[in-house]
Amino acid sequence: MVINKKQVNKEIIIETALRLIDEKQGIKEVTLRDIAKEIGCAHTNLYNYFGSLDEIFWESLSKLLSLMMDYSNSGDSEQQQGENKIYLTISKVIDFFMEHPGWYRFMWFDSLGGRPSPEVAISIHRPGEGFVTLVKIANSEIDDDKAKQVANILHSYFHGEFCKWINNRGLVDSDREGTKAMILTNVKTLYKLLIQ
Repeated sequence: MVINKKQVNKEIIIETALRLIDEKQGIKEVTLRDIAKEIGCAHTNLYNYFGSLDEIFWESLSKLLSLMMDYSNSGDSEQQQGENKIYLTISKVIDFFMEHPGWYRFMWFDSLGGRPSPEVAISIHRPGEGFVTLVKIANSEIDDDKAKQVANILHSYFHGEFCKWINNRGLVDSDREGTKAMILTNVKTLYKLLIQ
């Protein structure tokens, strides 16, 4: 993907970084030179837009979270309300990361250097806050602390199972759909136990 040097901008750099992160299954094999080579410019040109590779990674993480949220909210209908909306959201997040395991590794396993900008720091918390809101909307009788607790436990369970799947460490050999069905069934059971 060689781009006219006049067209290089932050968005192209982030899109290229995310594509490479997905292809290379995380950030360990992604360098400034790799990103620049894909874009078709000198790696020093990237410093016109970002102070470091870590800054590119932080901004890429912010973009990835936005992509994940957009995907998990796409195609919703009026019938998907309450707890069904919770299950649908988790189902879509599973689909998103099964299609992009490199992004999952980047989001949850890869250590990033430096500190995120204030804007990125805010974006990092947005998905969790949105999930708490879903739980609260589905259960208007529970208070904010209980909604946070339920959301945190469901999130932790989902990610624990997904980590086992993505690293081929599950106790049961299962295909993608079988894994997804098992996670969703267990999330539903866990959810019902938590809101009693």
